[in-house]
Amino acid sequence: MAPDNGTPAEEQSEVDRLRAENALLRAEKDLLLKAAIGFATDAGAFQWRSREPETR
Repeated sequence: MAPDNGTPAEEQSEVDRLRAENALLRAEKDLLLKAAIGFATDAGAFQWRSREPETR
């Protein structure tokens, strides 16, 4: 007889582990996004437009 894989306790343990990993990955993604925005801003990648029309 094959072992009973995926018992409710094992499934719940896996779900808990995956939720924790997901939370960590989301936090890392947010941190990296903020860092990328900071680097892009420092490099002058963003040019803020004034509300006044350009004069030529």
